[in-house]
Amino acid sequence: MSTRTVQRSTVLPVSAELAWGAVKQIETFAYVARGTNGYRGLDTLPSPLRPGAAAALRLVLLNILPAWTHHLRIEGVDDRARALQSREGGGPIRRWDHLIQVEPLGPDQCRYTDRVEIEAGPLTPLIWAYAGLFYRYRQWRWQRLARRLAAGQGVPPLRRVTHPR
Repeated sequence: MSTRTVQRSTVLPVSAELAWGAVKQIETFAYVARGTNGYRGLDTLPSPLRPGAAAALRLVLLNILPAWTHHLRIEGVDDRARALQSREGGGPIRRWDHLIQVEPLGPDQCRYTDRVEIEAGPLTPLIWAYAGLFYRYRQWRWQRLARRLAAGQGVPPLRRVTHPR
C-alpha cells in the first residue's frame, strides 16, 4: 500500500493559546470545513476534544451530497506540545491520520500546521490531490477564524448539517 502526505502551514494573527484552544473545539472542526464538507453527528463528540473521543459521522460533500460514513477517533491531545492527533477513514479512504500543531511565533502570532497521511488504495493519488485543496481551503478559513478570535468573538456555534439521508 502506498501512502501520501499532505502538509500545509500558515501563520495566524492570533496567540498560540487562543488558536490551540480553538483547535480542541468541535465547533472549529465544523467551521473550517464549512463550504467544502459537512459532517452529520459532530454534536456527538465532546468539546473540547479529548483522547479516546470517537464518532461515526455522515460526510456530506459540498454540504449537499451525502457520502460515506467517516470514522473519527481522537488519539492524542497534547497541551504542552499543542498537538492533536486523529485517526480517520471511511468510504474509499482506509487511512486519514491527521496531526494538527500550533507553534507560538510571538505574543499575537502562531504557526498552524496540518499534516495528514492518506491511504486509499488505487484512489490515493486522487484523494491526496483533493486533500491538498481541502487543507488550503481550511487554512484560509483558519485565517478568518483567527481574526474573529483576536477580536474576542470566539468560534461560531455548531450549525446543523441538513440534507436528505
